[in-house]
Amino acid sequence: MMASSSFQLSLYCVGFFVMIWIAAVMFKSNDILRKQTALKGERKMPMLIGIVVVFTIHVFGVYWWYRNDDLVRPLVMLPPKEIPPFWHAIFFIAVNDTMVRQAAMVVKCVLLMYYKNSKGRHYRRQGQMLTVVEYSLLLYRALLPAPVWYRFFLNKEYGSLFSSLTTGLYLTFKVASMVEKVRSLLASVNALSHKDLHYGSHATTEQVLAAGDLCAICQEKMHTPILLQCKHIFCEDCASEWLERERTCPLCRALVKPGDIRSFSDGSTTLFFQLF
Repeated sequence: MMASSSFQLSLYCVGFFVMIWIAAVMFKSNDILRKQTALKGERKMPMLIGIVVVFTIHVFGVYWWYRNDDLVRPLVMLPPKEIPPFWHAIFFIAVNDTMVRQAAMVVKCVLLMYYKNSKGRHYRRQGQMLTVVEYSLLLYRALLPAPVWYRFFLNKEYGSLFSSLTTGLYLTFKVASMVEKVRSLLASVNALSHKDLHYGSHATTEQVLAAGDLCAICQEKMHTPILLQCKHIFCEDCASEWLERERTCPLCRALVKPGDIRSFSDGSTTLFFQLF
């Protein structure tokens, strides 16, 4: 009895330290990716390739280490074979949640390599692609806990009626929460499909001459000038990069970009754990 208790305690300790490790890796990975995104054309290809390799090895290494557990089944929406204890369920969900985020970071790194020297509309497309990846990830992460909790709540030891009620309530709330995530994903995909400008139009030669031919952002001669809705003119590259971060004109602060969905163009990944 004592040996069994000691073994269980050791398992919980290992699980606790694994959780701390993957959380630390997640925070550091997010920081690295954001810095690489901010470097734009100064990104080092060997660094990006190294990040992809390290992240990939880490993900496969974790799943190889726990290859005999029910860790992989929820990834394909299958419940664990056996009803997991509460803390085991939390562990399965937290590890999967972290690993799929890191796998998504690999995809983002590939995008950063593809758009390494992007400017203007290509920079805008990079930001839109990163946003689509993140909203796809949020949708998938919201689904990941469902198989685990489905199996957990169907524990007949709690009574058939209680199990059925809790399972039904959980699935109802889960479906309701999924609606907003699906809408956000569709909005990000819709923004990706639009190639036109939503915040202005191309300025004419007369408009550029009237405003002066220097861009207020880069302080250089305007290249492909864009007339914002507030009538201020900037380079298309400058305006695109500015409006990936802001929604207002850099001069008058007038709202020129509708706030439809949050942008993840900075390469960031949401850090909260999706446990339920």
